[in-house]
Amino acid sequence: MKALFFDIDGTLIDNETKQVPKSALKAIKEAKAAGHLTFINTGRVECIIENIKNRFNMDGYICGCGTQIVIGDKTIFEKRIEHNRGIEIKRLLKKYNLDSILEARQGIYFPAKPFVYPEITERIYDAMCSVIEPSLGEFDRNDYEFDKFCIIEDPRFSRSDIKSFIDECQDFDIIDRGAGFYECVPKPCSKGKAVLQVLDYYNIALEDAYVFGDSMNDLPMFTCGAKNRILLGEHDTALEEYATFFAKKVSEDGIYSAMKETTFSKAVTETIR
Repeated sequence: MKALFFDIDGTLIDNETKQVPKSALKAIKEAKAAGHLTFINTGRVECIIENIKNRFNMDGYICGCGTQIVIGDKTIFEKRIEHNRGIEIKRLLKKYNLDSILEARQGIYFPAKPFVYPEITERIYDAMCSVIEPSLGEFDRNDYEFDKFCIIEDPRFSRSDIKSFIDECQDFDIIDRGAGFYECVPKPCSKGKAVLQVLDYYNIALEDAYVFGDSMNDLPMFTCGAKNRILLGEHDTALEEYATFFAKKVSEDGIYSAMKETTFSKAVTETIR
């Protein structure tokens, strides 16, 4: 029995069309039929994966870069940002003039308009609206907790002090996703740590773990010890040195073809490109 862990955006879902290829659905179905375990491992929090859960019927879901792990109907791990620390984070975001998105299991919170960087943040807000109705104007309320958050600046004409903000957030792993977008995850959570927790739960060896990803928040999956690391066709080049298999783009049936050459046959033991 093997355990397969899939990122969502850019891995199962094409970043341009926002569609899941039929071949990816087929690949997951065939893996499950062969007796393997399948898991989502995403930076998305639980409230914005409902459509994915319904389509794939995975064995479990790792959400929020490892801040929540659900197997079947059982939550085996969860971590929220401590309430007072969350209030402090919001204060620091204002102090250093940063746009932010607070991500909670129950919803997504944007600051009230006007945004500091409207060109970027409006685009992210509009994209989020295709998945969930984000909250505008409830950002400053102190009656909720959140799991992780993202910060936004425009490197072309920065009006923020992002360095000072990062200096005051040493309890977070701050992942540079490029173009002024940063994902902030409470330590010690990560996609990689979550993979190890799931493997331990099922007593599955690292040799039988397969991770599929494309972007920088997948790096902990590619460095956690899993022996089979499949990198999708459009990817962050920083992941290349850790990959054991280079797949096609998701839109070119990358998931299905990669699984035919790895999971459905023998494990990959050397880098193929």
